[in-house]
Order: sequence, then structure tokens, then C-alpha cells
Amino acid sequence: MPRSDGNLKAREFVFACEELALHALPAGFPVPERRVMWTILQLFHGEQWAHFELQPHVGRGIVELGLHFEGPAEANEAAAAVLAAHAPHLISELGPAWELEEWTASWRRLHRTYPFDRLTGTLAREVGAELGRAIVTLQPALAEILGTIRWTPSPAASPSRAARPRKWGSRART
Repeated sequence: MPRSDGNLKAREFVFACEELALHALPAGFPVPERRVMWTILQLFHGEQWAHFELQPHVGRGIVELGLHFEGPAEANEAAAAVLAAHAPHLISELGPAWELEEWTASWRRLHRTYPFDRLTGTLAREVGAELGRAIVTLQPALAEILGTIRWTPSPAASPSRAARPRKWGSRART
């Protein structure tokens, strides 16, 4: 809920955008799974490494919105190549504010930003509508990516109980 001055807290903004985006999806469109990490929203269809991400950066005065590829470098590069092959169509649909970027040494994203002075309901409606539109517009390319690029993250090596270091002063069982 907006405060009396019309501003939203960052988490309120994220949830407002999510609600608006999901309501904008056409009937029968697959509803994405979600992951929330405080003020970061990730929406994905089965494969979390390829997800839509929304994050307001209050200190920087920007909202970042995009399709992120955060898997191994080879998968991310292949996903970006699929998007690049569809770039003329995607950019004509999404608009020139969107750009495909080598975000880190291995991560890739198709994204855009929104500058702001305050997080407001008006901005949430604009960003939420754009998120919904991006999910629908990018779904065919994302389905192609997820249909051709497969990888399974290796489970974190969990040492067996016997191999774990003991706490100081504890006795080993015999």
C-alpha cells in the first residue's frame, strides 16, 4: 500500500509490479514460478537459471527489469545467441530501451532500466505492465532456449557426517 505521500517501499513496489504483471498475462498463459530475495523478484518457467528479474535500486534511483541468464557461461552464451538471432523482432516488440548485454564475465541479460526519484504506484503500473508484456513477448524465444539448452546444476558437495569437522571439545563416536 502506498504511504500517505504516495511512495512505496521497495518490497511493496516489487510485489505490486508482480501482481500487475501476472494479471496482464493472457488467459491460459503459463504462470511462472517465483523466487523473492528481499527486493529482487525472479520469475521463471521451470529452469531458474533463465529468469525474468525485477529489482529496484533505491540508492541508485533505477529499476532494473530483464530476462537474465545466470547458468554456466556456455549455456548463457548460447541463450544470448538465440536472443540475438531474434533481436530485430524482439526489439521491435519490446522497444529500443531494451538491450542484450554481457552483464558479467559469464552472465547475460536482455534488460532495460527505469530511472526514478520515488517508487510510486504509477511507476509500479508502468513497470508491471512492461514485465507482463516482456514475459509474453519473450516466451517463444525462451521456450526455444529451454528446449535446446539443458544443464543441471551440480549439487553442492555436502560432506558426509563422518567427514565433517568436529566442534572443539566434542568426542568422536566409536
